[in-house]
Amino acid sequence: MKLGIAAIAVTTAALGVALVAGPAHAEQATFADDPADAGGSLTDIRRVVLEHRTSAVVVRVGFDDLRSRSTAGPSGLAIGLDTRGDLDGPEFRLTTGLQSGTDYQLMRVSNGHTVGEPLTCPHKVRLYFTEDRLNFAASRACLGSPRRVRIAVLMRDEFDSSHPVTDWLGQPRSYTRWLTSS
Repeated sequence: MKLGIAAIAVTTAALGVALVAGPAHAEQATFADDPADAGGSLTDIRRVVLEHRTSAVVVRVGFDDLRSRSTAGPSGLAIGLDTRGDLDGPEFRLTTGLQSGTDYQLMRVSNGHTVGEPLTCPHKVRLYFTEDRLNFAASRACLGSPRRVRIAVLMRDEFDSSHPVTDWLGQPRSYTRWLTSS
């Protein structure tokens, strides 16, 4: 049986890509043990899913009662993305409002402070009010193509600005476990 030159070239190219690329690997973890500890805030963090995919880092945050408009005052969320275990704190921070029409920014962080202008690389935030959920996704290239990542999540409710309510996923200033991707 004879194969044409084109067929041999296609087969060889496909085999070469398969051997060089290796198996795709992504990791996901769900953190659903966050207690109702936000002092009556509608945006108490209840569940967080972190996915470190081969192409993106995805975070889904579930709340008690996410509303497009809140008579209880504004609230916001910050997600710290730690990509380097050899440095203290996160290397990136997403900040966003939790009501309809609010904006979001992804910034670089150094020594706990944001630096430079907001990043314009591929990332997005979507609020799903009927599902009480926020979705955040950033391309891995946007985050420096990290091999591993972990996050810290903080909600801040400004219903009474003299006594804002804060809610961390887990303990204050704590991070999830590391997730890897190839």
